[in-house]
Amino acid sequence: MISAVTVTKIQTLPAIVSTKEAADFFSVHYLTILRLIMRKELPAYKDCDGQWCISRQDIKAFCSRQSNL
Repeated sequence: MISAVTVTKIQTLPAIVSTKEAADFFSVHYLTILRLIMRKELPAYKDCDGQWCISRQDIKAFCSRQSNL
């Protein structure tokens, strides 16, 4: 279960976030986010420019699955 603070913080994110925005949210390097995507732990897709995009709902689901967040 995620805390109310985390839920509030997730709600402030745009509907679709980049790897940089996700890295800022989790306070990690963007390469960590790319590793999570490559390992299929964090769902993402590439847009028409070839940039990775992550939905806010996928970030919320990821946080729910992680016991240390």
